[in-house]
Amino acid sequence: MESINQSIIDANIHYQNILNMNIPLTLQKQNLNNQILKNESNEKIKTKRRTKDDFEGRNFSCKICNKCYLSYPALYTHYKQKHHSHYISDRRRGRPKKNIENFYKERIKYNPLNLSYYLKEGRTGITEIYDFENCIKDAFNIIYNNNEIIIRERNLRKKMNKYDKVYEHPFLGIFLLSKHDRTVKNINENEICDVVFMHFLNKMSLYVNPFYFVRLISFITLFREYINISKNKNGNEENENEYYLQYKFYKNEPDYTACYPAEEIPHFCNGYINDFLECDKLTFGFRKEESIDLTQNICSWLYDNNFTTLKLSLILKNDL
Repeated sequence: MESINQSIIDANIHYQNILNMNIPLTLQKQNLNNQILKNESNEKIKTKRRTKDDFEGRNFSCKICNKCYLSYPALYTHYKQKHHSHYISDRRRGRPKKNIENFYKERIKYNPLNLSYYLKEGRTGITEIYDFENCIKDAFNIIYNNNEIIIRERNLRKKMNKYDKVYEHPFLGIFLLSKHDRTVKNINENEICDVVFMHFLNKMSLYVNPFYFVRLISFITLFREYINISKNKNGNEENENEYYLQYKFYKNEPDYTACYPAEEIPHFCNGYINDFLECDKLTFGFRKEESIDLTQNICSWLYDNNFTTLKLSLILKNDL
């Protein structure tokens, strides 16, 4: 009997210990529930609609009727609806505007219509004859590097011919092997485009450093590509199924620039800048402002040297 009573006593003690162990957990749960209820009540207070008499946080005031708002868009809407006006904020947002005065001063100082364009730092200098080979090869690699998948796909999309070596190129190969006579003052006014382009590059090498000379060669070569593609390929660019037939036909056709004089070159400038170069996308790395300046410089030089009777007039799709 005593053993049974002792067992009951032990069981009660064990049960009491269990209850004592659970007390802290119970209190913790209760505190957690209280915190949740408190947060919910605070959230309801926050989401409660503000009254017009509540001026806390209303830092945007109307300068006409002195009404206050929580945000600038709300104040702007108030101006439009109540006062029928547009309030110009003191806040400065968005892209800063160009300094027009400095822009035009620079345009006058480095006028793209004459040789002063090449006096700007980064362009000015001289390219010696012994640098021509490396400059021409660098320009070739920039445009036709067959190791770069992006360049191959771009040239395919632009319907440009593929060349593995610089000597295979009908313009750069001949330019590389030419004598580069920079002392020639005048050449035949009816000379073919390719010869005129080489003559232009020979002359400009006296005013630009080798790094910019590579850029100038690249620009002329791409211009030449666009002229030949425009003249020899008249198919729809969106119909890629016809491309290979056009490409095969084009391979057997002589280049326009290798057969005709430079009289019509200014006609190609708009399409070259807006469509072929895709300046906004930097497809060939030429921004629109530089492309406009270079085409103006080239066409002005052609006109001044009687290679064309056409004055350049650019019609651009977008502003600079």
